[in-house]
Amino acid sequence: MKGMILFSLLFFASCASQRLERKIEDSNWDALADETYLRWDHKRLKAASSAPDVVGCYKGNTSKTLETYKREYLTRKDDPHYWLHVGNCYFVDEKWTKAEFFYHLALDEAKAPTVKSIALNNLGLLHFKHEQWEKGKEMLSKAIALAPRFKTPRFNLSQLYLQFGFYEKAIVVLSHDVFKGDQDIDIYFSLANAYLYKGDMKKAGAYFELIPKKHLRREDIASTYALYLIRRGNLKLATQVLDDRERSGVPEIAAISEKIEKILIQRTKGE
Repeated sequence: MKGMILFSLLFFASCASQRLERKIEDSNWDALADETYLRWDHKRLKAASSAPDVVGCYKGNTSKTLETYKREYLTRKDDPHYWLHVGNCYFVDEKWTKAEFFYHLALDEAKAPTVKSIALNNLGLLHFKHEQWEKGKEMLSKAIALAPRFKTPRFNLSQLYLQFGFYEKAIVVLSHDVFKGDQDIDIYFSLANAYLYKGDMKKAGAYFELIPKKHLRREDIASTYALYLIRRGNLKLATQVLDDRERSGVPEIAAISEKIEKILIQRTKGE
């Protein structure tokens, strides 16, 4: 599958977390690496020499890459993958209307169910941008039906369920056999999150333990892990986790960390 797809987009539960830096250096911890570039770090993108135009927008070269696509129009206009690439470039550049236009072109031109699935996944995320949650969910469901082995639409659906507190549904989606044997930082974190808010501390802890230590410092993971530790009564480690967190610069996530710090201070004083 590697080298064949790489056009899907990712959704993370909450607008704040979508602005968080989630780059993964080690491809062994990126279960979605064959389907999306969005978590590839600069080194991995630079090494993707077989698809320099495709990765251009993900490396920040949006204008240059779009100019390349325009020059290739006559030779590639009948290829629905071409329209996906252009749409993704506009998506990365946060030009939602243009991205939607090209995803619809890809959907209309494609005959392969896999290409249609990718277009539907990406259109679903655009609906989420406009808080059209039901429409977005419908698109993801269609994407999954067309390409049941694709992981990205399932992951995106799990994030939607997490956002609205449907933790059991998120767990079911992420427990599908398509993810069997995978290591993935955000999948483990999503499952830890779901079990934590379900009140299953044992399973939440098991998934937190699977996350590499350096990624436990990412602010959204660190704050949630600290909350888990507080609930388990391990205030000393919770303090250390919050102290060691990598501050994201995302105000909403910083505010959550500060609230958890206040809870920790109150609990510490109460002992």
